[in-house]
Amino acid sequence: MSKKIFVIHNHKNFSGAARSLGETILNLKKKIRFIVICPKGSSSKYFKSLNIEVMEVLLVPRFNHFELGYYRGFRWLLLIREIFGLIYFFFFLLKLKLRIKDIEKFHLNELELVIIAPLLKFFFNSRITSHLRCLFEIKKGRLRIMFFKFLCKTFLNKIIAIDNDCYKTSPLKKITHIVYNGINKKNLLTKKIKSKVITFGFVGNFIRRKGIYQVLEVFRKIDKKINTKVICVGKTYQKNFLLNLFRYEQNFGKYIKKYNINKCKKIEILPMTFNLKNFYSRIDIILFPGFMNGVGRPVIEASLLKKPSIIALDKYNNDTAKKNSCLIFRPGDLISFEKKILHLLKNKQLIKKMGISAFKNAKKNFDINKNSKKIYKIIWG
Repeated sequence: MSKKIFVIHNHKNFSGAARSLGETILNLKKKIRFIVICPKGSSSKYFKSLNIEVMEVLLVPRFNHFELGYYRGFRWLLLIREIFGLIYFFFFLLKLKLRIKDIEKFHLNELELVIIAPLLKFFFNSRITSHLRCLFEIKKGRLRIMFFKFLCKTFLNKIIAIDNDCYKTSPLKKITHIVYNGINKKNLLTKKIKSKVITFGFVGNFIRRKGIYQVLEVFRKIDKKINTKVICVGKTYQKNFLLNLFRYEQNFGKYIKKYNINKCKKIEILPMTFNLKNFYSRIDIILFPGFMNGVGRPVIEASLLKKPSIIALDKYNNDTAKKNSCLIFRPGDLISFEKKILHLLKNKQLIKKMGISAFKNAKKNFDINKNSKKIYKIIWG
């Protein structure tokens, strides 16, 4: 196999972005040899479980200018980590250059990694492409926006936006193409487990920005009033010294103990797993209540299984969150979130109707074979 590409993944913790990358690689493995550079953690463990070549590193430097996480206030201190990361990554690439003289192509799994594009060009003069998986901040930080535009224009060949909402925020639309995440439905095929109650589901890291605390708050409140259930699957331990120091992150274990969540019969908490078949077989509706103001992979996966969703989103769109396939609420609005849950519990016939609509849309947009071919053409040029 002559074609080879190095893919750089940004986070050590497993997420929808890692799963999307993994499934794309599996679909294209007969055409391209992929080597993933990734911080050691659950993400690298996931890639290895798929028999993908992985080069584990201490960290990968990034520059966050997304709607949710852009630098402000004490968050500017996170740049300490990124400066250290740039120095570390410089020497990592130097060692890589000594081992492999020429690398023709690099792909960044998120646009915040464009900060390392100058180093990639310096050492290898490669073709560089990038995904855009989160909404880029386009209103605040004018100098930072100009900086990103410069980096994209100078060092990137193409940007792949995962939906139209992301495309609208791209710092350089001229080189940006929309390619939806591809879903391999075979990995999700489930046998419905019958339940007497409507069951909601949440999957994601148990951190504040993912909305796990919104889920627990609402179901604590309605626990004794209504016969329903929520199943939460995710990683229960998040270690980030700077975020914890300035209380940007909450200790999940302490929260569980403080509010006796384990005694709430309608709340079931399960550890992270790469295989979500059992999870999806037990739920009727997926919850995506985070603060990213975007649509995540669980919504798409659930759609392919004819399960509707409740999403934290400012407005409906025409591709990933169509009005007849989901319900939305303003991110952070607990009252509205609770109302959407109660609305579906009181209108059970709507669950099936929305699920069928979600399936029709997902079947059209998220075909793994079709979308992988598009990514192949963009990356390879």
